Amino acid sequence: MNSFLIGEAVTVQFPMVAHAAGVGWTPIPPEEARRKRGGDDSMLLRDEVEAALSRFNPWMGADVVRQVVEKLQAIAPTIDGNREMLSWLRGERQWYDEAEQRHRPVTLIDFDQLIQNVFHVTWEWRLKPPARKGNRADVMFVINGLPVCIVEHKNPKDGGAIDRGVTQLKRYEKETPELIGTPQLFNVTHLIDYWYGVTWNANRRFMARWKQEREETYKFAVQAFFEPTDFLRTLQHWILFYVEDGETRKSILRQHQRGAIDKIVARCADGTKKRALIWHTQGSGKTFTLLTAARLILQDKARFNNATVILVVDRTELEGQLKGWVEKLLGEMQSQDIPIRRAQSKDEVRDLLRADRRGLIISMIHKFEGIDRDANTRDNIYVFIDEAHRSVAKDLGTYMMAAVPNATLIGFTGTPIAKTAQGEGTFKIFGVDDERGYLDKYSIRESIDDETTLPIRHTMAPSEMAAPVELLNKEFLELAAAEGISDVDELNKVLDRAVGLRTFLTADDRVEKVAAFVAQHFQEKVLPLGYKAFLVGVNREACAKYKRALDKLLPPEWSEAIYTESAADIIDKPLVAEVQLSPEKEADVRVIFKKPAEDPKILIVTDKLLTGYDAPVLFCMYLDKPMRDHVLLQAIARVNRPYVDVNGVQKRIGLVVDFVGVLRELKKALKFDDSDVSGVIEDLDLMLAQLLDKIGKAKAEYLDVPGEGSPDERLEQVIYGRFLDPERRKTFFEAYKELEGLWEILSPSPELRDHIGTFKRLAHLYAAVRNAYADRVGYVADLAYKTRRLVEENATQDGLGRLTKTVTFDLKTLEALRSEPGPEEGKVFNLVRGLAKEADEDADATPILQTLKNRAERILKDLESRNTTGLAAMDLLAAIARERDQAIKAAKDSGLTPRAFGVYWALKSDLALQNAGISAMEIAQESETQSARFPNALVNVDEQRRLRAALYRPLLGLDGESRVRVVDAVLAILLGGDADGDA
Repeated sequence: MNSFLIGEAVTVQFPMVAHAAGVGWTPIPPEEARRKRGGDDSMLLRDEVEAALSRFNPWMGADVVRQVVEKLQAIAPTIDGNREMLSWLRGERQWYDEAEQRHRPVTLIDFDQLIQNVFHVTWEWRLKPPARKGNRADVMFVINGLPVCIVEHKNPKDGGAIDRGVTQLKRYEKETPELIGTPQLFNVTHLIDYWYGVTWNANRRFMARWKQEREETYKFAVQAFFEPTDFLRTLQHWILFYVEDGETRKSILRQHQRGAIDKIVARCADGTKKRALIWHTQGSGKTFTLLTAARLILQDKARFNNATVILVVDRTELEGQLKGWVEKLLGEMQSQDIPIRRAQSKDEVRDLLRADRRGLIISMIHKFEGIDRDANTRDNIYVFIDEAHRSVAKDLGTYMMAAVPNATLIGFTGTPIAKTAQGEGTFKIFGVDDERGYLDKYSIRESIDDETTLPIRHTMAPSEMAAPVELLNKEFLELAAAEGISDVDELNKVLDRAVGLRTFLTADDRVEKVAAFVAQHFQEKVLPLGYKAFLVGVNREACAKYKRALDKLLPPEWSEAIYTESAADIIDKPLVAEVQLSPEKEADVRVIFKKPAEDPKILIVTDKLLTGYDAPVLFCMYLDKPMRDHVLLQAIARVNRPYVDVNGVQKRIGLVVDFVGVLRELKKALKFDDSDVSGVIEDLDLMLAQLLDKIGKAKAEYLDVPGEGSPDERLEQVIYGRFLDPERRKTFFEAYKELEGLWEILSPSPELRDHIGTFKRLAHLYAAVRNAYADRVGYVADLAYKTRRLVEENATQDGLGRLTKTVTFDLKTLEALRSEPGPEEGKVFNLVRGLAKEADEDADATPILQTLKNRAERILKDLESRNTTGLAAMDLLAAIARERDQAIKAAKDSGLTPRAFGVYWALKSDLALQNAGISAMEIAQESETQSARFPNALVNVDEQRRLRAALYRPLLGLDGESRVRVVDAVLAILLGGDADGDA
């Protein structure tokens, strides 16, 4: 491969290409990749795919190879088609062998012998489907001719690079889904951070930052992610498709999950160690970790001797949840002969073990009660126990372990191990083979740092609603029976005996007061953000009362109550029965609640949904039920799921409003090691202190600056003086967004009253700076919800005038601007924005204006980097404006079509043509003639090929390289540009 392919130009624009070459990927330039694809309307490097099929499947003849390639090209560009493509990549699909009269697996990638595969990386990958808008990927990684990873490479000086990359992927899904039909992975990078995710799941929530233990450099992150052996493992094992709420979803396992899976598989293969504890915090993907480890063990029949994996859960809800995911994750695997059984009874568990069944068995822990000792003594039984801190409680764990005495037991827990007898017991049961007591740990702190989960903040409700401290201590917190509680059912039994506490919490007058507070708080602080809430009552009666009370204060459709059913309720507890949802209605509500735009907005719960329910839009929990330890941590973790709405606004925290008082003394409520919960669950007042500190610093840094003149003039002096440097803009944007996020969470609040004016001025300044340097003006479009309303109340004030306009780019306007007051830099930006607008919106003028636009944008870059002054930039733009006016007049006088004239204008100063004595005007006229001969070249590949051939004829006097360059330039103009969708 020629060294120029990874030379300086490529290294500067896409350093990822050079880094990937360093670990074995072969760079190929865009032109070569386009030739191999057969044009801009194809995604496969056809010759490479055909070669791989022939190499890995020698039984295939040329016709079969061609048929398979056509089959791959015909796969629909949808999430289901993407899943089908992954099955082909993994060797899970078959083709009929006529010679042997049987179906045979088709291999496209050799996952065992790395050297047999061809790894390519290319850049500026354009895709232009027939009769539709095209788009361009910055970098594309290709294995054996099949695109596998698409990369967006953003400018590190621009803020919000990751969010813009995610927005780009969403555009691909809507405009050119073919561009992500085959690729499985999606990366965003800006030379500082490196983020990865999957295609067909364009959500910031599902992106992860690549982490390394050693010094993190951009080069090292790229090379670690794309190291061929590990990258093939990612394709083969770490990408998951699953069904959630009736919809197909796609995800990728994060690094902590991959590491844990490798340790689990290794432990199960180690005959000398039989126990392990996996301690991964709530919301970090523990279920996917468990299921993927089970799949790898069951698929590797040789290594594990056709094993049995038993998934043990302890609640009906979790069993049903696991069942659905298992069917999707395992049902489509190549090893279709892996049996999956859900044990429905104690007898069935006993029979499955006695019959020595292989494959996957799902069972609830209570179905092991009374089971025979030594029901199966095989040593390749692997028992994966979900929520291990409670699943092995009492005698049930003893029964299970005695039934399979030689099995390997892997416990999974999502909460820290409590400093109680039961908590220490979890270590003793599962951690016996590991010095630290666990095989792998992923703490709450790590999860927050990785943005896998969010921090939780709590605040106390008004004191008159809180339970009396003495009563709470006496009947709950200091009760020995409450210590170490790990299950909601156990908690409810303790609360049944806390008569005084329960009576206080369910008193009618108190319920009315709490409901009134919840209604007001929700409407002021939660609803404006677009989020939802839980109200957790002490029991079912309290839930029914809250539903009735809230219906008086809020639209009834805003809330629903979900709790367990009892046949006696119709007689004993008629209100409970009246509010109770039918099973069908409850199932619908569970799904609809996760949809931000649909009702209900508040779920009233007491036992159900406090574990195993994942609703990222859930922001606030109104806690009116005494809890502690595992139950408390699991319940409040419902609000810690990351969420990004349709406008790209991220949820920053989960909020708990405590009506009981259990969070007043965290050490009593959460008997865990301080290092495991410290800083993770904190008082909301700490955020208020942060906000007040940050707003004071921002005021001093950005608002208290000297200046003269009108509000417009002072604002422009700040914007085009202080913020001309992109780095200073980026610093300001990040500081403002941090402050805005705190304001959104805390407002309205009396403590913020004296700071409204300062915050509003900062918001105005942010919007003005954004607009001044934006490609297009979109006033307040980038402000968060509460802030937007605050600013829109007086959006015309504070000197925003000229900053919200785009001027026409011509010599007359430019000269008029010279005489107006204000910084020259601001005039330059407005003029260039006007030129860009005209070039983008006027199709006839685009061929002429595009090169002028590129030159004008280079002037902007020089201005930002202080390589030129505002006055000098205006002079340079004046020259471009004169050229624009001349070009527009010449186009009218030429008699050529706009695109043909664009060809002339682009080539009139081309030295190669001049040296060869070839007239640019004649080339333009020939282009017009040939375009008329091939009117469908834009959408017809054959016509486009013939048009290209016709354009070569008048250029025979040029050398080969120049001829290709000129023809490519002419075609780009004739066919509507380069189909570039980069944002």
